[in-house]
Amino acid sequence: MQIVCYDRDEKVKFVQRFVAELSKPIDKLEFEQAWNTDPAVPGEPRAEFVFSGRKVSVVVHSEPWAPWPAARFYRTFSAAIRRLDSVCNVRWL
Repeated sequence: MQIVCYDRDEKVKFVQRFVAELSKPIDKLEFEQAWNTDPAVPGEPRAEFVFSGRKVSVVVHSEPWAPWPAARFYRTFSAAIRRLDSVCNVRWL
């Protein structure tokens, strides 16, 4: 989902929001290390992750002309999770 936000200076900011539920909890710091070492990530927009038990909310700061395609984000995120736990399943909400 792409969302339009405004900052204090009324500049338009575009973000994408994704929510996933994991089959078991994953440590956020370990996930971020796996995420940051993925060769597919550096060319993509910046992403912020919030972990709450098995639920993960993701905000991707994107440009309106270059959103991160959802299918590619799902693959990249799932690959990072599986590097930490090969049997952890991801369900997108």
